[in-house]
Amino acid sequence: MRTYKRVLVFVGALAVLCLVHAAAQMMNASEVRSALSGTVTWAAEKGDVLPPGGELVRIKTLTGEAAAARVEATSEVVEVLVAPGDEITAGMVIAKVQPAEKK
Repeated sequence: MRTYKRVLVFVGALAVLCLVHAAAQMMNASEVRSALSGTVTWAAEKGDVLPPGGELVRIKTLTGEAAAARVEATSEVVEVLVAPGDEITAGMVIAKVQPAEKK
């Protein structure tokens, strides 16, 4: 029974550490807003590392396809808030990114 309690305490502590780590990553994330309005045709995926100027989301507009948002510096995608087929408007938060870790 004593071993069982130790395992439960260990698993609980591990879960708390995972939650703290995830929260810390989200705190470092920057919101990215769309510069254009239109229908999403493509979006980067969580975990993608994009170079400066890399496209986060592409949209279809009345005049054709265009990048709705780009990253300014080398960045890792933390969360994508839109998907292909979604209608977005200029100024809408479409993704969260953080500076990419150097390897």
